This record gives sequence, C-alpha cells and structure tokens, in this order.
Amino acid sequence: MSLKFILKDDPLLQKEVKQCQNPAAICEMARKLGIKLTQADLLRIEAQTTLCLTDEELERWFETPYHERFLISLEVKQLNLAAR
Repeated sequence: MSLKFILKDDPLLQKEVKQCQNPAAICEMARKLGIKLTQADLLRIEAQTTLCLTDEELERWFETPYHERFLISLEVKQLNLAAR
C-alpha cells in the first residue's frame, strides 16, 4: 500500500509527519512502515507538485514548512497558497 493512502486515512500518522522537519525524517518514518521511500522520490514528488505554480505561489511554497509541503504533494492536505 502506498504512503499516500495510508496517510489519508490515518490522522495519527499525519500528526507524526508534522514532527518531520526534513526529507530524511520522512524517509525514516516510511521505512518504519515498511515502505521504501528515498529522498530522490520526495524531490520528484515535490517537483511534480510545483510545476504549475506561479512565481508568487512558488515563493510561498518554499515558505511553507517541509511537512506541510510533503502532505500537500501527496494530496493529503489541500494546497492553499493564498496571499498572506
């Protein structure tokens, strides 16, 4: 089963993701779940998400904490890049 589907149905696991401050922590969490996920996979997922963002949205994207960007990239959390 993919991490995306596990996360969508598990609020406690989503809470654990919020403690992850970097890609290595996300990969370690996935490993504990028996899911092979590399930092290259994470970069690829994030790159696909950001392809259609405007320059302004992209700037706000990188101001967003890593764990939120990860959840947004997996479509577990809504993308909300409205002006702040």
